[in-house]
Amino acid sequence: MSDPYKTYRVCCYDAALNVVTSDFIEAATDEEAVAKAMTAGFGSKGEVWDGHRLVAQLEAERQAG
Repeated sequence: MSDPYKTYRVCCYDAALNVVTSDFIEAATDEEAVAKAMTAGFGSKGEVWDGHRLVAQLEAERQAG
């Protein structure tokens, strides 16, 4: 039986769009991968990739202050 999880890459960028981190997460679906990336936190922007396929672009919420 094959593993139902896929390996996704999460790239995190700073405000100048420089790569800050690139990590791998395991998830069964695209939606689960995006949710895991959101809870893990990232810089100003982030992307979730499944191989060469861009799954989602993420942007940190800015709090008014």
